[in-house]
Amino acid sequence: MPVSIQGADKLRKALRKFTPDLAKETTHEMALALRPITNKARGFMPSNSQVLSGWTKSLSSGETINYRPFPKYDQATAKRGVKYSASPSRPNRKGFVSLARIVNTSAGGAIFETAGRKNPNGQPVFKPSKFTHASYHEEGHGFNKSLNPNAGKQFIARANELGELVNARPKGMVGRAGHKKTGRVIFKAFAQDNGKVTVAVVKAIENSAAKFKNAVGVN
Repeated sequence: MPVSIQGADKLRKALRKFTPDLAKETTHEMALALRPITNKARGFMPSNSQVLSGWTKSLSSGETINYRPFPKYDQATAKRGVKYSASPSRPNRKGFVSLARIVNTSAGGAIFETAGRKNPNGQPVFKPSKFTHASYHEEGHGFNKSLNPNAGKQFIARANELGELVNARPKGMVGRAGHKKTGRVIFKAFAQDNGKVTVAVVKAIENSAAKFKNAVGVN
């Protein structure tokens, strides 16, 4: 779950410049907090035999199609794709920097993580309009492109059997729960952790700030 800490990015930069050993210590402490929840998340990835059989196969080739094929699933690849980082990221469009994060980098793993949270019954079937000359693929963005109109619904139903979408918000947290904070892997691991990893990361940053002030003689 994202938590905003004002000035934390500047602190990390100062640590690397003036107290590199403390910077390494802080990174190590944050990594220790992230590692257990990362391993737990990897354990939620289903085996190849559990997912729909067609999803583990490459059904199309880049040489024979003019659109991006649906990514196949492989458990080993999906597990390796769940990674943590305790190094600052590049600033996003709003200027925010992520100091610690767990990400799902494999396409198949990311699909299992989030399938159905936007469209619980799958993407709607594309129906070309008689008023346009646009091609199927130009007009069909965000629609079900499978020859089976129920493909999305069946895919999500199977994913739900293997793991329900879980909201990662800690218990008792106020505010609206949005679907973007739900998932079957990383988000589920965060939900079961109930905010402990976030507290540990924040504590590591706060401790490093106190040590840094002592090291440079700032009151």
